[in-house]
Amino acid sequence: MRRLDMVRLTIAASALLVMVGCSGLIDGGGSGGLTPQQAEARRLWLEKALPQIAANCVVCHDGSRANIGFVEGTSDLGRRDTLMAYEPAVVNLDAPGSSRILTKGLHEGPALDATQTSDILEWIQAEKEAAGSVDGGGETVIKTDQFLVQVCTGGLPDTPAAPNPNCLFNNVPLDGIGATGAKITFIVQALGSGLYMTNLKLVPGAAGAFIEHPLFVAYPADGSAPKADTIDRFFSVKMNLQSTATAEEQQIAGGAAAFVGFFPTDKLEIHFKAANVFQPDDGGGGTVNNGCKDLASFKANAQGPVNTNCRSCHGGANPNATSAMNVTGIDTADDTMIQNACNQVRTRVNFQDIAQSSIYLATQPGNNNHPFTFGGNQGAHDAFKASVDVWINAEKVAP
Repeated sequence: MRRLDMVRLTIAASALLVMVGCSGLIDGGGSGGLTPQQAEARRLWLEKALPQIAANCVVCHDGSRANIGFVEGTSDLGRRDTLMAYEPAVVNLDAPGSSRILTKGLHEGPALDATQTSDILEWIQAEKEAAGSVDGGGETVIKTDQFLVQVCTGGLPDTPAAPNPNCLFNNVPLDGIGATGAKITFIVQALGSGLYMTNLKLVPGAAGAFIEHPLFVAYPADGSAPKADTIDRFFSVKMNLQSTATAEEQQIAGGAAAFVGFFPTDKLEIHFKAANVFQPDDGGGGTVNNGCKDLASFKANAQGPVNTNCRSCHGGANPNATSAMNVTGIDTADDTMIQNACNQVRTRVNFQDIAQSSIYLATQPGNNNHPFTFGGNQGAHDAFKASVDVWINAEKVAP
């Protein structure tokens, strides 16, 4: 196992910098004790990233709305500090391209265009280099050893009583990174566009298990650059399990995920912000981000509309669509299949602002970035939303 030291930058020299409004231009100079890498990261923040963020993000994310103020601050550098420290993280120094600020896409605000994304990404990459230019005192990102996945080629997943050599569980031990006896387990199926994982769990050891922010990273067999999960889907996951955790409690964010651009020949790593045995002082007993809790409401209110409007593409017929959201089996009476579909739909819900959930934004008439938009029929879209909203509101308050 390897550990990478990463630190947050300070602003000890901020008194030496004079900023001009949101343009971020520096008047004067001086390194103020910064390393060259830190100085470059600061320059790129002020000259490239901040102008794009000010134009596209600040109006909603400046603290005027609860729970989304990731660029709150009274100065240009203060906004940067908020953004770097924000939880759940929107900047990922371990895999800059997967940072949530870049991968959010269309929401209440517009998706970033190529130039905006490039300018912000250039700054984040510079922050990563700056973090590596200072010794000690930083956050540690923990990695597993690299491993090749076993892909399911037929039949049902194996069980201890009846192992299936064609569909084996992948087991990634976490002993060497602090979570002694624990492991990450999952089944893998190959899609045309990537890998689809099901039964994704954190299985605790005798002393339990604690993990925070797992990130899957692929290393292509051809030696090209590694690829992190492009949407950093587990950015808010924090699990603290005792050894007696149930199978449902062990599920990582619903237990299913599609990784576009990952292939069976790639070696994978799992990175973590933290990994350890059960932490009794951290709340304990569960996970911050789990799967569907109110399956009965999903079946009564959302299963039919999602089946009617989404399954034809997202139920296996279209590999790209299925890799983005897999609702295979939603048209069956099998609660296990319906639960998996519900878990997938749940990841497309914004519980802080339900109207801005991607399952609604993607299908909104007039959205040219999604092939299905209810044929331009706003009334049909509103009816779909009204029905699915009943489940979402029940799911939001479910224990």
